[in-house]
Amino acid sequence: MASVLKEVARETKGRAVIGLVMVSDRELTRTFAVTGIPAIFVVRNAEVTASFVGVVSKSQIEQALRGS
Repeated sequence: MASVLKEVARETKGRAVIGLVMVSDRELTRTFAVTGIPAIFVVRNAEVTASFVGVVSKSQIEQALRGS
């Protein structure tokens, strides 16, 4: 997943921010109700608009970023 996220980050530079949070950060894992890893959240205007648990494809991530 890391290589896919790095690629998406390069392709969306300036339009999206891709960040990594360790599950040891208990405050964020509670805030986002992380139930498994990897967990991916798309956040717009402080609201989660899409989320995935487990391995997902690059196209799924791109669709979520586009809001599809």
